[in-house]
Amino acid sequence: MDWSIILSSCIVAGTTIIGIFIKEVLQKRAAKKEHCIVTYTKQNNNIQKAIDYLLSELNASRVHVYEFHNGDHFYSGGSQQKFSCTYESLAAGVSAESLNLQNLRISTFNNFIEQTIKDGGFSLETLDKCDTLLCKNWFDSRGVHSSYAVAIRTLNKSIIGILSIDFNSKQKITKEQKKLLFTQSIIISGYLI
Repeated sequence: MDWSIILSSCIVAGTTIIGIFIKEVLQKRAAKKEHCIVTYTKQNNNIQKAIDYLLSELNASRVHVYEFHNGDHFYSGGSQQKFSCTYESLAAGVSAESLNLQNLRISTFNNFIEQTIKDGGFSLETLDKCDTLLCKNWFDSRGVHSSYAVAIRTLNKSIIGILSIDFNSKQKITKEQKKLLFTQSIIISGYLI
């Protein structure tokens, strides 16, 4: 009996088994990654449907979802807190602005953010009543005359974003419409987590 042939056969068989095992592991990992992307795409579609519904129900010009994130760091070491528009729904004939609403510093829009995270949310019935010149210019540059926003909160009340509606004319929303805005923010929160 030639032990070298047996040893060679065992090595070939072992290598084949290990190769098959590695191939299966890699295929499972690829399937999981694909699954995550599919899941993420479904979540994106659900968020888009939620803001499209809000746009339709409130007859708004635009609906935005902004999400908070860390930006760069200052030389002092402090973090630049930022927010970006991650979803947008538009009425017919209204310009898309989401690509222009990326990496916005919270400090620049402090009044808007501060009012939005309060329980009542941000309310601007007419651009003439806008307190800060910077926010007034921000809204005016996008053709916004009225705007309302609420915080998007997790179940443990952590604020992760903002749900905002804009009108290209003076609009005052009712209590029922404001309740719908809050309800949609809760629904969207479930998909963002």
